[in-house]
Amino acid sequence: MTTLPLALKLANQPCLVVGGGEVAWRKIQTLLGSGARIVVVATFVSEEVREQCIAAGIRVHERPFRDDDVAGQILVVAATGDPAVNAGVQRACEEHRVLVNCVDDAEHSTAQFPAIVNRGPITVGISTQGTSPTLGRRLREQIEALLPDSLGPLATYLGGRRERVKEALPASNTRQKFWDHALDSELVDLVATGQIDRADERLSEMLAAPVKAGIVSLVGAGPGDPDLMTLKALHRLQRADVVYHDKLVGAGVLERCRRDSRRVDVGRRSGDGVDVATRQASINSRLAADARRGLRVVRLKGGDPLVFGRGGEEIAWLAEHGVPFEVVPGITAGLGCAAIAGIPLTHRDWAQSVRFVTAQIHRDTDPDWPELAKPDQTLVVYMGLRALRRLCERLMGAGAAATMPAVAISRATLPGQRVVPGTIGDLAHRVREAALEGPVTTIIGRVATFARMDRP
Repeated sequence: MTTLPLALKLANQPCLVVGGGEVAWRKIQTLLGSGARIVVVATFVSEEVREQCIAAGIRVHERPFRDDDVAGQILVVAATGDPAVNAGVQRACEEHRVLVNCVDDAEHSTAQFPAIVNRGPITVGISTQGTSPTLGRRLREQIEALLPDSLGPLATYLGGRRERVKEALPASNTRQKFWDHALDSELVDLVATGQIDRADERLSEMLAAPVKAGIVSLVGAGPGDPDLMTLKALHRLQRADVVYHDKLVGAGVLERCRRDSRRVDVGRRSGDGVDVATRQASINSRLAADARRGLRVVRLKGGDPLVFGRGGEEIAWLAEHGVPFEVVPGITAGLGCAAIAGIPLTHRDWAQSVRFVTAQIHRDTDPDWPELAKPDQTLVVYMGLRALRRLCERLMGAGAAATMPAVAISRATLPGQRVVPGTIGDLAHRVREAALEGPVTTIIGRVATFARMDRP
């Protein structure tokens, strides 16, 4: 990041625009929206721009730019279309230590106009540091679609009640939790529909009995790509006080957490000497302790929290000990892997059902191998890299043909993802030759013939 996004308060502050054409007028309109006191200097001013400036009460000087024009200005915009003149404006601003925006010249600008989303007092600016204004515009359109028009009135309402809430709740951390609770309540809908009196009544009710208990959110991070998280998962991460995450949750997902949240890696590592039961008991206790302190706790798991992630054990423990919790589902690894490999998990002719299993099951129990070996289904195997050879042998021993299509998918949806197709007769050998890294998910069944070729 070479630029620092700042919000300049320009109301009644002096700003200079050098230029009198269409581009200059677009910048003038933006400055007018901020309430700035604008002066225009240009050797030529179009008739349309002159009339619009007069109507807006803007002084216009039709003459060449002088270096001393920038003196006393808060911001200067060079929009002449003449590189030599713009360069002169930039040099004058540098000498007088005045911020300057040189249109379409990010290298010589000390200030840049972001793409703006305006919702009343809420303003969102998107900057590409001058690399691609078109991309900035596209991002603005996407954000505009997400932010309702009622956001402005809501911000105005909340601003008008800040002192009241501050007086009732002097501690800043208590106020923050109160506002988080308020923004998750029907107060938002009441303001959006103009029921201000009813909103004030609801605010009074919440102030009389502020929420003290926290909550544990079991959140699915998806298969790895942070863009595949659900909006609800993203919302929980951005308001979490503390995030307990597994080892397989990548840096891209963790970067979506609230900046000041506490992040705790509770993933299992081989050779650390702690058995599974002891580790899980410690995690359960820490989740409960933080929730009872009134914190918003996220238990972040790769894929879906209730698919081979011990989410069921955590739910049972939290419920037994009276700790509030919720589950935010995610795209499980099997679905993510199938999607990036182009494999339909079900097929009208080849697979009328799909089974999700873990390669670890044979260690504790003896699964129904003949049932798993049936040909008219899809078998999705989690955590199967080390056990792949034995898994395939057991399936063939239970009657599956060695020619049954199979595919191993490594690091699905992440940089370096790989797809290795084969059959259950040769897949273990192919995976070993390809030197695949975990996590690896294996898909077995006729639908595996749809797998795309191995790719980086």
